[in-house]
Amino acid sequence: MGGYAGVEQPVDGSIVIMVEAAPQGLMQYTLDPDARRPVWRAVLIAHDDAVIGAATSPEQTADLLVRGSVECIRRSIPSLDVGGLTMRPEVGPNDNAQIVAAGDARFLRSEWDAVVREAEQEVDGA
Repeated sequence: MGGYAGVEQPVDGSIVIMVEAAPQGLMQYTLDPDARRPVWRAVLIAHDDAVIGAATSPEQTADLLVRGSVECIRRSIPSLDVGGLTMRPEVGPNDNAQIVAAGDARFLRSEWDAVVREAEQEVDGA
């Protein structure tokens, strides 16, 4: 028998991240954007003003916001590996600027399933 039996293998998928460009803002993400009813996880995050203030262009600010968001997501999904993100600005839910990033993601399905269960429990009030 191989020593790898029972070891979960990462899946290749996609990620969409929406992050408000505000000192304290909403960050939302999903790892199943193509699902009929994608599950979105929302987190209130605070940005480091010194880091954001050091950005020399809107593009650099967007990159910092998205990279910080990926690191935040990795707290719940440690296996997350993201590559080739495309970014675009939008108007956010509170009329703030918002960055929407999308691209390829590789992760353990069990970690995403745990995040989905947690989100469903919050909705159900459990």
